[in-house]
Amino acid sequence: MNLLAGVRIALTSLRGAKLRTFLTLLGNIVGTMSVIAVVSLIYGADKYVSQVVLDEGTDVFTITRVDNIQFLTDFDAFLESLNNPDLTLDDRNWLAERMTTATTVGATISQNANLQAGSRKYRSTRVRGVTEDYTVLEDLPLMLGRHLSLQDVLNARQVVVLGSDVAQELFPRRADPVGKEVKIGGRHFRIVGVVQEQGTVMGNNRDQFAIVPMTAWFKIFGSGHSLDLKIAAADLEMLAEAKDEATFLMRMKHRLRPLARQDFAITSSEQMLSIWGGISAAIYGALVPLVGISLVVGGIVLMNVMLVSVTERTREVGVRKALGARRLAIMWQFLVESITLSLVGGIVGILIGVLLAWGIAMVSPLPFAIAGWSLGLGLGTTFLIGAVSGTYPAWKAAGMDPVEALRHE
Repeated sequence: MNLLAGVRIALTSLRGAKLRTFLTLLGNIVGTMSVIAVVSLIYGADKYVSQVVLDEGTDVFTITRVDNIQFLTDFDAFLESLNNPDLTLDDRNWLAERMTTATTVGATISQNANLQAGSRKYRSTRVRGVTEDYTVLEDLPLMLGRHLSLQDVLNARQVVVLGSDVAQELFPRRADPVGKEVKIGGRHFRIVGVVQEQGTVMGNNRDQFAIVPMTAWFKIFGSGHSLDLKIAAADLEMLAEAKDEATFLMRMKHRLRPLARQDFAITSSEQMLSIWGGISAAIYGALVPLVGISLVVGGIVLMNVMLVSVTERTREVGVRKALGARRLAIMWQFLVESITLSLVGGIVGILIGVLLAWGIAMVSPLPFAIAGWSLGLGLGTTFLIGAVSGTYPAWKAAGMDPVEALRHE
């Protein structure tokens, strides 16, 4: 009953002095809101990065002419790598013939172009040139038709597989556009397949693309472009060995001396996860002191308000002591009030934080995801703040002399 009575008194105090209560709980609300909103956004970004890795495959790595990540990690090395030679189909074929630790060696390249079917246009579509093994290296389930074949690549056939958004926009009234033609870069391509809807992740629409044979892509855009070579290791445990073998063969192909720097870059999902892990850890690290400041301020304000409450209710404390209330009961009453007030602020902060994260997800490419542990952290922190902030005022109330308290006006 003492617990319920303390909670009831605290809630009555909330209703009786709304402005003072709001100012009292503002620090807790802001701090808890920040925890929930920021953690939910980072948690959603973690899910996005993990999804990207899963889509490409954890056993797949890429050889590129330039490592764009070096722009952030080592700018001088990035500038130097701009002089690297282009990667070609000869490089891909060299690796495919010699690698023993890989199941697949493919190549891909992309460039934006406009697509047209009759009077309808789809602007700035990502047109990808691929080798025949692209379906082994990435997950692209079909909705209609077929994927590109080896013969399509060898004979440079002008055939195309479309993303679902592109197919629906160019052929809005046709359930099956397979067999129809689209115009890419002034050339007519026959549609042979449509990929299932992939959805949008972090603002990136994964259904806006057209896939053509690599050899046909060269007819549209020319062959003076560097390819990305994608390699699937024979086994996840052999990933490091496959990277080493690919590095050795590429250095041999490019005739690099033992101490010469590499004129290509190897990237993998591990690298992406490592970089993102560092970024998210830095954000979490910055979050702790920033949120801590607002929570400390909220705790100080709460302690001051509880001290004021003790002073205002001095006569009440005297009456209770005169009627036989023990010191522990008085202390417990004020401590429960302090914790209740703090938890109310925490709950309000959680609700606002969830709504804020949801609102940001609605108007931006960032996904919405709530980490359950962040809710527990918010409530646990506000409970601790209420307990710490209420201890001194409760101790002061419990230590009052009942005679002096009854004389108080």
